[in-house]
Amino acid sequence: MRNLTVHAYSAMTGEHLTRLPYTGCSWSDSINEPGQLSVDVVFSSMAKRLTVNGMSLHDALRPWKVILAVQRGQRVIHAGPVTSRKWDAKGRKLSFTCGGGWTLLGKRLVLNHGLDSSFREGDVLVDDNHPAGDWALTLTGSYRDIARGIIAETLKWGAIPFTLPTLEGGSFTRTYGGWDLATCADRIRDLANLDQAQEYRFTPSLDYNGRLSFLLESASELVDHELMINATLPGVRAMLSASDEDGSPLTTQVWAAGGKNDDKTVMTRATLPTQYRDASMPFMQSTNTEHTTVSELDTLRTYARTQAALGAWPSETYEILLGEEYDPHVGDHLDLRVEDDYLGRRLLYLKITDVSGSSSSDWRTVQARERA
Repeated sequence: MRNLTVHAYSAMTGEHLTRLPYTGCSWSDSINEPGQLSVDVVFSSMAKRLTVNGMSLHDALRPWKVILAVQRGQRVIHAGPVTSRKWDAKGRKLSFTCGGGWTLLGKRLVLNHGLDSSFREGDVLVDDNHPAGDWALTLTGSYRDIARGIIAETLKWGAIPFTLPTLEGGSFTRTYGGWDLATCADRIRDLANLDQAQEYRFTPSLDYNGRLSFLLESASELVDHELMINATLPGVRAMLSASDEDGSPLTTQVWAAGGKNDDKTVMTRATLPTQYRDASMPFMQSTNTEHTTVSELDTLRTYARTQAALGAWPSETYEILLGEEYDPHVGDHLDLRVEDDYLGRRLLYLKITDVSGSSSSDWRTVQARERA
């Protein structure tokens, strides 16, 4: 198996800049989240002499100027923009903190590019007599098409290395008001939180010219591998590390409040059907007040129903150690047979939600939940 390497790329074009002589790195990925990457570079004689296009590392590798990627050969394991860095002069160590593809979209707003030329300071009035004009961005198609449209529009404001899939087509419509000043990352995450919505990720990869880009991928379930492992057999590099059960999401009924318009507030509620309730548990009520910009009742109702469905059963997660030879990805299915003092002997049908690793170990730590 080839050694891990760390490389720097332009945050605008994805062009390869240099390979870094790192001394340690670690990374993590999660469903519908940017993940993170940490890289340490100790200033040896090689690192001290290293330049990027004639610039020192101090000048060339500034936050948001570059993307760092941990790779095995041409395969990118994790990549993201540098968000911060710290220099330890005594230890001669430079430490980088990076995000993921989602992180870049956290620095872009969902704005119609027409506003670049039509924007005027002052009050924004939108009513029957004053159309929204460039303040509105209307996107149609599948939910993936809408996410694609958000990114396509923000690319008009300036280059960032994203690759967009082909259009799928569909009947969904979303109109985003620029006055909300919502980030692209937040609006795509909103799509991921809808009832029966899809999972989203921005997969880093290299093209034939060695340029890095993030590909928008979306599906009802993003599954790269179907893993079946019997951890009770000797010599199998898989073991249950811990389990955790969180009862805070449990609920029977969700009351949701949306946006305000003068003295009116959009409200709805969602109640868990009787057949999905545990009769031995009390009636529980929860609130959803996170969507203050939502003015459509159907949209707010979807958020409430999703929260109610997720609250039907306690959230039990498992931490598992897997040898890196299994190459676990976020979203993968894992059928794991375990024998444990607490859980007993059983076969767990799991979905991997988080994966983390480091250059110092050939094990991967995964978080997983039971599949529906």
